[in-house]
Amino acid sequence: MPDDIDKHILNLLQENAMLTIRDIADRLSLTTTPVHERIKKLEKEGVIIGYRAIIDAEKVDKAQVVLLNLRMEDYTPKNIAAFEKMISGMPQVLECFHLAGTVDYQLKVIVKDIKEYDSFLMKMAKISIVSVVSSMIVLHRVKQSTYIQL
Repeated sequence: MPDDIDKHILNLLQENAMLTIRDIADRLSLTTTPVHERIKKLEKEGVIIGYRAIIDAEKVDKAQVVLLNLRMEDYTPKNIAAFEKMISGMPQVLECFHLAGTVDYQLKVIVKDIKEYDSFLMKMAKISIVSVVSSMIVLHRVKQSTYIQL
């Protein structure tokens, strides 16, 4: 479990992952060695799972977001594993949530437009172990964040 200094480091990196070890050390009134060691420890423990650029989807012609709800017809460990492996290889799927309730999976899909989504949906229809429950077309994003309050 991260202590207060680790949480400070994590908050700083969430705000700007391009901060240098020196920048973080200066902000925390520490030397660079303990900051570097803490970051390496957080990475090794899997608390920090990566560093990424956040891209404006509209500027790369991927402006349409769709939330796709799926139901697994034969809910078995084998089918769950097969489906999750399949979804992991689909670049249009930004996130996939395994749910409890009337829907088994919700996918956050990003595509250029509805025509591209239609093609994606046809691929999903060929997966015999799931059926499409609903698609929810996102009109506009109200909030986007990757920041986890610590």
